[in-house]
Amino acid sequence: MPTAEADRHQLFSRIAGVAQDFHRWPFTARVNIAIGRSTEPITDRWLHEAVRYANARDLIEELPRGWDTLLARGYQDGHSLSGGQWQKLGIARAYYRRGEILVVDEPTAALDAEAEQETFAQIRELAADGQTVVLITHRLHSVRQADHICLMEGGRVAEEGTFAELMDPATAPDGRFRRMYELQARQFAEGAPVAKEG
Repeated sequence: MPTAEADRHQLFSRIAGVAQDFHRWPFTARVNIAIGRSTEPITDRWLHEAVRYANARDLIEELPRGWDTLLARGYQDGHSLSGGQWQKLGIARAYYRRGEILVVDEPTAALDAEAEQETFAQIRELAADGQTVVLITHRLHSVRQADHICLMEGGRVAEEGTFAELMDPATAPDGRFRRMYELQARQFAEGAPVAKEG
């Protein structure tokens, strides 16, 4: 059935998302995660599952009032989080939503390299559990393990296939993905620190 003909509520109830710039609600930590499934009563079991999955248990425990800490600096007793901490809450929120399809849009823009790898490992874990993950990214090294890759240009699919197919001149003669991937790989290699001898 075309999505235009589907029931809007049923369609969106099956989709969860982690965006590059997701909303930072001026609510408690508990509500910031549970708002992912706002149509149902808040469930402690799912809250704990969500923070465990997002590796955010320590974050919650270190907040001044734990789950009940208000995450808004401008309010009385409000507390502010770093970009990386908000990212963890965003991932926990998406997990709490329990969508069959997870749309992830540049999820690691605010993270350092170590946290970035951890985030992508969590996303791969969701896919391994049977959830469909749609990853939107410019960081091509992060799609190596994707089942299917679509390279978009001007709003259209310019190339598609597995990572191996897109890197093989025999199956991807235009080589658009391959050229971009190799360009990014060279940038990482050129920017790598050189070990000093002695």
